[in-house]
Amino acid sequence: MAYLVKNRIFEDDPNLARILKERGFGKDYEGKTLLSPVEALYLLENKRIMITQNRKEMKFKELISTLGNSDNDLDLKYIVYKDLRSKGYVVRTGFKFGACFRVYEKGIRVGEGRSHMLVYPVPEEKKTSIAEIRSMIRLSHSVKKSMLFAVVDGEGEVTYIKMNMAGL
Repeated sequence: MAYLVKNRIFEDDPNLARILKERGFGKDYEGKTLLSPVEALYLLENKRIMITQNRKEMKFKELISTLGNSDNDLDLKYIVYKDLRSKGYVVRTGFKFGACFRVYEKGIRVGEGRSHMLVYPVPEEKKTSIAEIRSMIRLSHSVKKSMLFAVVDGEGEVTYIKMNMAGL
């Protein structure tokens, strides 16, 4: 059973943790399996895990509200994460690459290959400068990954825009 402590979600069942890691969820952290907020939300919504806080079972809306207190963009990130997972991709955090997510080709397990895309979720109403976009594209190019901007509209639909170094 997974549990929430200070906005961190841990899975303590070693068998379930092994299965989750084989499917691209979680990472080892101090002898436990730590799930990212979007991973935990996805697994909870799809009834693959149960999460408790202070020995009380949490529902999806309660978890997203609790985790959203420390991340104002969690709803946006979750919409994109869920969309990519529904398309069969393994999605991991991409913070060390300057993006929200890094995405692996379909069929590749984490640890067996390299991610090929960086994904940056944005609400459709966000205004972004060319300099900011150029900087993100250059960063993705420097780590040999494609940059996708995941534009989320008011209805929660996601449109992906792939950008590269051509013309920059």
